[in-house]
Amino acid sequence: MKYVCTLYVTVLVFAVPARSEPSTTGRGHGNQKLLFFDLWNLDYWDNVELAQGEPKWVADASYTDPGSPPQGMYFPSVLPPQGDRPWRLLYSTKWSPFTLMVAESDDGLRWRPLAVDDVEPVGGKLAPHHVFTLPGGAGSGVYIDPRNSDGYPYRIFGRQHGAPVFRRALADPEHPWHDIVTKEGEKRYLSEAVTLVSKDGVHWHLKTGGHWNWGQAGWYPEPPVFAFWNARTQQHVMTVRPGWGDRRQCLRTSTDLHSWSDPELLFQPDALDTAGPIGMYALPVRPLDGGEGFAGLLWIFHNSSSEPVASFNQFFGTMDAELAFSYDGIRFQRTLRRPFLRRNPPPEYGCSQIRVCSIIETESEIRIYSEGHRAAHGHERSAQRRSAEPLNAMIVHTLRKDGWMFLRSRGDWARFQTKPFTLFKPSIGVNLDARYGEMRFQLTDEKSDPLEGFSFDQCVPLQGIDALDQKLEWREGDPGAVTGRVLRLEVKFRNAHVYSFVMDHHFLDAMDYRLLQDGKSINTRMFSD
Repeated sequence: MKYVCTLYVTVLVFAVPARSEPSTTGRGHGNQKLLFFDLWNLDYWDNVELAQGEPKWVADASYTDPGSPPQGMYFPSVLPPQGDRPWRLLYSTKWSPFTLMVAESDDGLRWRPLAVDDVEPVGGKLAPHHVFTLPGGAGSGVYIDPRNSDGYPYRIFGRQHGAPVFRRALADPEHPWHDIVTKEGEKRYLSEAVTLVSKDGVHWHLKTGGHWNWGQAGWYPEPPVFAFWNARTQQHVMTVRPGWGDRRQCLRTSTDLHSWSDPELLFQPDALDTAGPIGMYALPVRPLDGGEGFAGLLWIFHNSSSEPVASFNQFFGTMDAELAFSYDGIRFQRTLRRPFLRRNPPPEYGCSQIRVCSIIETESEIRIYSEGHRAAHGHERSAQRRSAEPLNAMIVHTLRKDGWMFLRSRGDWARFQTKPFTLFKPSIGVNLDARYGEMRFQLTDEKSDPLEGFSFDQCVPLQGIDALDQKLEWREGDPGAVTGRVLRLEVKFRNAHVYSFVMDHHFLDAMDYRLLQDGKSINTRMFSD
């Protein structure tokens, strides 16, 4: 008789459920993915390489604004379909003034401008799909508030300079710049953080005062500013720079989008970043759909030059994206420190800069939407003046689900073994590509002795398959007999990519191990609140 154990593969060292209660019965929390951002949950591996995902550029999905003369493409923010609404795209044709345009799509790959007739932006409408202008201001990507905290689920964190700030400061005695403008007049450094809000993603309004750095005197970060929702901590999280022109990354948190924590430094170049000066320009983050962690794509600004610095800071160079991850949305790590999105060859869009803005997960794949520039940072405007064709576009990369990191063999057979865990349901599944290879697997006890019926010899080998959710099967083993026991999973494979495992499980510490052996319940939470 054949029994089935369903196992998925993505090695996340530990998947933290969102605010779950301590277990008193030893039950699990449902299927959780194990993603290979690192090898923490493995006790042993041989001939195994931890590899980085390989996003594919979709050349025919590049989109430029239809305006003439050629317009720019900044902060392309993609909103997936919702109800009867198709895919929607919001972007600015200028860095400043932030000039917001809207387009729509049936498939998220091919776009058409969306005419919005009932909107008249400040300064006049530049095109039928022009929906907002922020004079003297720069914006960022769109953040979707899952809680719809104040009736505006869509918001853009931006910054405004010059005359609009001067007028507000002059009229408001509580404004941080009021004393200076009253006594000294308009200054070049007048700057204010602002927020654009929308109920539908099309009709936008400017909010000033009580915004994302109001009241924090002496701190003037500039865009890009991105944000994500941390379901585990029930907080909005902002990725932002420490200051104007300071290209490092900080985190800030808020429960209400009004009161924000002080910025805490997350990333800056460290002792391994010695090839040349770099800046960490921005960090869009995607909470992974299964709740197993957070993936971020860190903009790396390459400033290496044979010429001395001729401005306040390094202003010219190329840009690509590096993969970062977090299990809890609080502590992030850089992975292999190699470009995750490599620049395209000239003259393709993205041959000089790739700036990620939206990360969307569909039922079949992950899509990454970015600014793709042909000119280097600092030379965009001058290069566009010399060219009659668009020099930047929204470009799209696709990635296999769970494909951020994966395991592969360094040659022929590779082998690894997990740390001890327990299963709450007799189901294990795997996400792997073994079209031209194979994978075998067994369950062992804590001493690595194969369990009866679950050895390599008794498994049904996975050969010639490419599947996101492939069941693991044994010819004789009854998976119901191994739930609640101390287990290890051992895998050997060749010419295959192993992306993730999924199972209702808990990795054990020594106390869990001894309690389980004694028939007692265990706490299946990683951390307490």
